[in-house]
Amino acid sequence: MQGKSWLLGAATACGLSWAISVSAAQPPALDVVLKPLAEDGKVVRLEVDLRIEAPQVEAGNTLLKAPVVLVGTPMAGYGAASIRASDAQGELPLKVVDEAPTPTGTYRRWTAARATHGDVRVHYGTAPRAVDASTRNGPLFDLRAEAGGIVGSGNYFYALPDTKTPYAVSLKWDLSGAPTGWRGVWSLGEGEQHAVVPAEVLSFSFYAAGPVNSYPPARDTNFALYWLAKPPFDTAALAQDTQKLYGFMSRFFDDASAPYRVFVRGNPYPAGGGTALAKSFMFGYGPGGETASGGDVQMLLAHEMAHNWPKFNADEDHALTAWYSEGTAEYYSAVLALRSGAISLEKFQKVVGEMVKGYYTNPFLTLSNQEAGKIFWKDPRAQRVPYGRGLVYFLRLDAMIRAKTGGAKRLDDLVLEVQRRQKAGEVVGLVQWREMVGGVLGEAGTKDFDAMIAGQRMTLKSDVMGPCFKVSEVKEQPFELGFDEMSLGVVSKLRKDSAAAKAGVEDGDRIVAMTKLAAARDEGLDMSLTLQRGEKQLKVVYPPRAAAVDSARIERVPAVAGSACRI
Repeated sequence: MQGKSWLLGAATACGLSWAISVSAAQPPALDVVLKPLAEDGKVVRLEVDLRIEAPQVEAGNTLLKAPVVLVGTPMAGYGAASIRASDAQGELPLKVVDEAPTPTGTYRRWTAARATHGDVRVHYGTAPRAVDASTRNGPLFDLRAEAGGIVGSGNYFYALPDTKTPYAVSLKWDLSGAPTGWRGVWSLGEGEQHAVVPAEVLSFSFYAAGPVNSYPPARDTNFALYWLAKPPFDTAALAQDTQKLYGFMSRFFDDASAPYRVFVRGNPYPAGGGTALAKSFMFGYGPGGETASGGDVQMLLAHEMAHNWPKFNADEDHALTAWYSEGTAEYYSAVLALRSGAISLEKFQKVVGEMVKGYYTNPFLTLSNQEAGKIFWKDPRAQRVPYGRGLVYFLRLDAMIRAKTGGAKRLDDLVLEVQRRQKAGEVVGLVQWREMVGGVLGEAGTKDFDAMIAGQRMTLKSDVMGPCFKVSEVKEQPFELGFDEMSLGVVSKLRKDSAAAKAGVEDGDRIVAMTKLAAARDEGLDMSLTLQRGEKQLKVVYPPRAAAVDSARIERVPAVAGSACRI
C-alpha cells in the first residue's frame, strides 16, 4: 500500500537473528555463483550454483529449505525435479516435504534420500515473477524483471541449507554471457563478495543484475543507490541526502563504518512501499510515482536506515517486540533527521504529527501487542499498530526521563545502553528493557511499559515534546479506503460498513483509475474511482474516512526560538 514499509528479516517477523562478522575459527564454505541468462538483451532466468562444504546430512534430514509463499507473496516454489544435487558418490536424490502454513508463510524442505558424502553441489534456477496491474502489493520479496535486468530479494530464488551456524560465504556473478557493462549487486557489495554469515542472510538480502545504474557510479563504495528503470525523481540528489543522513545516524549509533545500499524498482500498480533487509533497503514506486505517503521518500529511507541499529536480540515473538524496532525507527528517523539538519523544525512537526495521528486513528489502537500480532498479515492496519504505539510510548518515555533527571538524561541513554549491552554479548529483550526503565523511573516506568504492552490508550501531555511544541486534543476522522489497500488493481476485502461500500463499490471491481492515496489521505480529498464491472464502466466518488475519534495535534509554539528546542 502507498506509504507502507515492511521490515522483515533479522530479528523481525521471520524470527531471524544474525550478524555480519569475521570468525576466528574458519566456518564451512558456502560458495554461490549467480548466472543471469539473457535473451535479446533481457534477463529471462537466474541460475544458481551452490557448493556446500561437507554438510554431513543424514538420510531423511533436510539439506535445503525455501519459502513457497512469504507474507502472502509467492516465491519460485521449486518442484521436486527442479533442484539437482550431487556429492562425492554422484547424484544425490532429494525428497520434497512441505511444512504446515504459518501466519508468515509456507516453507518447503528438500531432504536427502541418503547420507551425504563430502561436499554437496546444487543447481537450480527460475524466471523472475510475472506481475501486472492486478498484482497485490506487499513486502518486496519477489524477483522481478525491469528494464532488461532483474531486481529483488533472495527469498524468491534461493533454496539454502537450513542451519543457523555461520558459513564462509563466497558470492560470485557469472556474467560471461551478458552484454558488456552489465553488473551484479548484492546487499553486501558489488561483484565478488566474501562474508561470514548464516545462510539465511543470502535469502534476506537484495540483488540486482543487468544494466544496473548507481549513485555514486563507483563500484567499490560503502554506500550506493541502485536502479534499473529511471525513477521519476532525482536519484543523485536522493542518494546524496540519504548518504549524509546515514552518516549522521551511523555515528550516533557508534557504527560509522557500516555499509548501506538502497535499491529502487517500479511497480505496475499504483502503490509504493519498502522492505529493509541485510544492510540494505528496497523501495518501490507506482506508475504515477507513488512511493511513501505524500511522496516523502526521504522520510521513508530515514525510517528504514534507523532499523539498522535499535533492536532486541532476545528470542521473542516479533509481535511482542515490534513496538521497539518500529517505534525507535519512527522516533529516530525524525529526531536524527532534525538534529542532522536534514529536515526543518516545520517538517519535523509535520512528520511527527502524522505519526501521532496514525496512532490515535488506528482502529486497532487498544489491541494488546499479542492480539495485534495475530492479524498482522490479515489487515494492513494492524501492521501499523507497532509504529504509532512505539512512537507515542517513546515520546512519553523521553519526557518522563528528562523530567526525572532534570534534563541530564533522555531516551537516547536507554536506547544506546541496549546497544552497548548487546555489543558486550548480553541478551536484551522485554524483561531487560522493563528492568532498565524501572531503574531510571521506578514504578512509574514499569507501569507505563506494562500499559503500553497491554494496548492501553496513551495520552500525550501538552509539553511532552519540550518548549517548542504543544500537544492539543482534537477530533480526527481516520482515513478509510474501504477495501484492501495492498490490492489497488482489483477491489478485494471490501468492508461492508465503509463509505466505499455505501457508494456502490463491490468486491471484484477492476480499478481503472483512482485518486492518489496520498492526496486522499493527506489533503482530505474525496476518493474518485473509475471501475470496470464486467462490460460496464462506472465512476464512484466518496469520502474515504471513518467516524471521528479522539486524537492529538502537534503545534509549534511561535514565541520559542528554534535554538531552544533541543529535540
